[in-house]
Parts: sequence; C-alpha cells; structure tokens
Amino acid sequence: DDEEDDDEQFVVEEAMLLPPDMPELEMEPSVELKGDDKHGVLVKKILETKKDYETSVSTPKTKDQDSLVSEAARRKERDLVSRDIEKLRSSIQTVCRSALPLGKIMDYIQEDMDSMQNELQMWRRENKEHARALLQEQRITDSAVEPLKAELVELDQLIKEQQDKICAVKANILKNEDKIQKMVSSINFSSRT
Repeated sequence: DDEEDDDEQFVVEEAMLLPPDMPELEMEPSVELKGDDKHGVLVKKILETKKDYETSVSTPKTKDQDSLVSEAARRKERDLVSRDIEKLRSSIQTVCRSALPLGKIMDYIQEDMDSMQNELQMWRRENKEHARALLQEQRITDSAVEPLKAELVELDQLIKEQQDKICAVKANILKNEDKIQKMVSSINFSSRT
C-alpha cells in the first residue's frame, strides 16, 4: 500500500523532442511582449523568435499544414534562427570578455579610492603644517628685520642731513670763492690804476 502512495507522488512529464538538426535550447515559459514594456531591439527579436519557435513546437501540425509549409522553408527558418542564436552568442561572449576586466577594476576601485583619499588627506595636512611653519618663519623674520628697518630709516635721515651739510658747505665755498675772485679782481683793478 505504501508503494502505491509513493507512486502517486511522482509526476511523469513527457520531454519534447527537438528536430535532430536543431541545437538544444532551454525551454522556459514564453515571455509575453507588452506594448508598454521597454525592451531593446535585440531583446524584442529574441523574444519574438522564441515565441514563434515555442508556438511552432507546441502546436501539432496536421498533414494539410505540413503540405503547405515546404521542407525548404522550414530549413531556411531554422537556419535563420540558428544564425541569430550564433550572433547573439557571439555578442554575449564579446560583452562578457569586455566586462570581465571592468569587473576586476571595479573590485579594486574602492581600495584605490580609499588609498587616494588617505594620500590626499596626508598631503593636505602636510600643506597646512608647511603653511603654518612658513607663517611662523615670516613672523620671526619680520620681528628680526623691524629694528633693522628702523635703523635704516635713521641712517637714511643722517645721510640726508650730512648731504644737506655738504651742500651748505659747498655753497659757502662757492660764495667764498666768488668773494675771493671779486677781491682779486678789485686788487688787480686797483693795482692797474
């Protein structure tokens, strides 16, 4: 009695046979295309081809239908489907080949970003430290130069005063020379007369 219960639990499904020249495809429930869904051209074409293939496999053909559709037309359709599948397979392989290096890069990008962020913070800290040190040195230099600047102003003033004195002495010398010249001239004039 237990064996009969076990047998009732098993479900037997008949597998669909594909034509011998047709490559094996996974049979999944057909996806309905809705007008409001946004699919790319390639996805629409794949879904339409899959739907057509499923309907052609699932509907039994009568002898009248078989006579209407020639063997050449079916072979041509199968060739087109297999070419489309090959194109799709090739495109998918190309995308996978291109995406793999990108995926590896994406794995390490966070580490790179973290290390670059840390390095940026280090350089900013070092820049601030050097800016503070420069400002401190500038203050020290200014405080050391301030007395020298005051002394320079004082020396400039002394130089100006000395130049003024020299000019005054030169003017005095010129006046005296002029007086001497006049005296010599007057003596010469008086000695001639």
